Amino acid sequence: MSTTKSLQELIIAVHFEVPIPLAVVDLADWIALFSKDFPVVQQLPNLPQVSLPVPGMLPQMQFQMLEVPPLPRMLLRSPDSRYSVQLQNDRFAFGWHRTEPVGVPAAYDGFESHKVAWNEVLDRFEHWCMSRFHQKPKYRLLELSYSNAAPLVVDGRTKRISEIFTFVQAKSRSLGAFNVSWVEGVQPLVPGEPVKGIVSIQVAVGTAPPAQPVLTFTFSGMSGVAEDEKSEHILEQVHAKIREIYSATIITDGD
Repeated sequence: MSTTKSLQELIIAVHFEVPIPLAVVDLADWIALFSKDFPVVQQLPNLPQVSLPVPGMLPQMQFQMLEVPPLPRMLLRSPDSRYSVQLQNDRFAFGWHRTEPVGVPAAYDGFESHKVAWNEVLDRFEHWCMSRFHQKPKYRLLELSYSNAAPLVVDGRTKRISEIFTFVQAKSRSLGAFNVSWVEGVQPLVPGEPVKGIVSIQVAVGTAPPAQPVLTFTFSGMSGVAEDEKSEHILEQVHAKIREIYSATIITDGD
């Protein structure tokens, strides 16, 4: 088992072609299905619906509000809060979460192990849908996101931005704030053609408890799901693109 110093959260999710008409009794039954492994129950506000950009628009994730307010998003956590599953009427998700303070090494099994865990919970969810609604949900998008935070003050010295990013010049100034974002295609983006998948990168200077300055960097990948494609293969493609961007842009300290 490896460790990570910066990763805060990993989320893998599928978005449905058509929202599931969930009722309160359906959510109760779903909670019971996963309660053995994920007994800690939380009720959260719904996340906005997302879509890939359309040709002629700038490549960024498009957010749309659901027309009819659905039931709340349900988050179930493992007893140690390390793992989770989530359900709202337009998506199902699995997650890994850091429980250690920022900068402290945390046990992390890696992408391949979490891909296996994802396939297991997704299979359980699909069987539940078949039993509950007599059909499996069809997926329109697959999402993979990595949220990271790294301390800016190490051994009493504040790092410069050039010590973190490969694309910042070596003699960069000492900054009190920094924010940058960009988008890349999972496959090459061709003007006028449909976008198959994107990775959105958000980087900023922030704080973590207790008032610790940190650099946050999030890689959010999303790709369309075609009928003849397996979600596992799409997940691997998105992960490969995120790793490519991470390796090319972030200078790590052995993380």
